[in-house]
Amino acid sequence: MATAPRPGFAAAPQVITMTLLAVSALLPAAAAELVELTLLANAQEKGAVCLDGSPPAYQLRRGFGTGTRSWLVNLEGGAWCNTTEDCSSRRLTDLGSSKFMKPIEFEGMLSNNRSENPYFYNWNIVDIRYCDGGSFAGDAEGQDRNGTKLFYRGLRIWEAVVDQLMGKGMDAAKQALLAGCSAGGLAALLHCDRFRSRFPPEVPVKCLSDAGFFLDVYGSGHPWLKVISYN
Repeated sequence: MATAPRPGFAAAPQVITMTLLAVSALLPAAAAELVELTLLANAQEKGAVCLDGSPPAYQLRRGFGTGTRSWLVNLEGGAWCNTTEDCSSRRLTDLGSSKFMKPIEFEGMLSNNRSENPYFYNWNIVDIRYCDGGSFAGDAEGQDRNGTKLFYRGLRIWEAVVDQLMGKGMDAAKQALLAGCSAGGLAALLHCDRFRSRFPPEVPVKCLSDAGFFLDVYGSGHPWLKVISYN
């Protein structure tokens, strides 16, 4: 004769599952990935330098699985410096000198966590650090009031980093995305055509500008872009 299950016994697996879920919810989330810095020491010979004359830098995390030939290049944001004093102050931060840059955490669309970043988690991910104060677009130099040189060489930084990435396998990409936010978003717009021209016509290349389009709206009776550009 079959023995009837004891009361509550059949529900035991469900209870165990719920208990494990409750315990896992109390565990700390996995730490974001820390990616080391790569300095372009040889770029100084080309004049591709940060505001203070230090070499530019980027972070690269290699792709894996089906993403080994897919590339996402992100241009870091961080506003603009629009006065000599402002640019001079930036020389003492990671927005004007690679001397102050450290490894950073790749999160959001740069993350290798599939649940957080389902579209690009296994791509080659690059974050080009922002240290020229002008959306990776300038090619000039000046000096602050005490005679210290300031280098506005964002365009050369862009070219030097992309040259190196092409030599690290991006030239064989089967698809590529150029992205950026704020000042980096404007840079993505400015360099989109140049980025496209680096690849064969059959390779899909897209550009994503996040908050990188600035309208010349009036504020306090003056066009905003003209105020920050000429003051």
